[in-house]
Amino acid sequence: MRKLLAKACVLTAAIACLTANSAHAATAAEAEKATQAWLDGLGKKGLVLVETDKTNGFKSRMVGGTGNSMNVFRKPGWYINLMFKGRITPDMDAATLQKKFTRVALDKLPTPGLAVKGWDIKPRTPVSSFTNGVEFVSYKDGIVKVRIKTNFFALYGRDPSVLVPADARSPEGSYFQIRKSFPLDLTLEAPLGVAK
Repeated sequence: MRKLLAKACVLTAAIACLTANSAHAATAAEAEKATQAWLDGLGKKGLVLVETDKTNGFKSRMVGGTGNSMNVFRKPGWYINLMFKGRITPDMDAATLQKKFTRVALDKLPTPGLAVKGWDIKPRTPVSSFTNGVEFVSYKDGIVKVRIKTNFFALYGRDPSVLVPADARSPEGSYFQIRKSFPLDLTLEAPLGVAK
């Protein structure tokens, strides 16, 4: 009986040890606390991103019925949409791009140094798309260099494992939002595709 009890104690201790050491998704409170600490550590310059991507680039397409082109830069951690009047071609220059530019949407940007297990955390702009603060620095041989300076109004985090029906409210504990204005200074250089 003592041997059986000893084995049970060893097994219980092993399970407790495994549970304590297993990686688990953070709670909403833990995710919010880590995000707040990251935000507090940014300093006056805010979120500064410099990205050069010569292989992935923007995927371009014409927007049906409008005559305008949409150019999406998408890879893990990134989703940026540039919109232009008409078609963009490689023989244009940066000044022409600036004239044809209509708006940008920053749907997803990386947050270097902020990674919370089980959470998707994104900086949010006050409006879904905007034009001010966007400068086309260069455009040559199909490679665009764009600088975007704007302000975010908040950081939003959600647990992507929680599925929420359309138009339904996210359940408590599956999201958080920290409202605090902070600047963005983004420089992105990448191929700008030609819409077909």
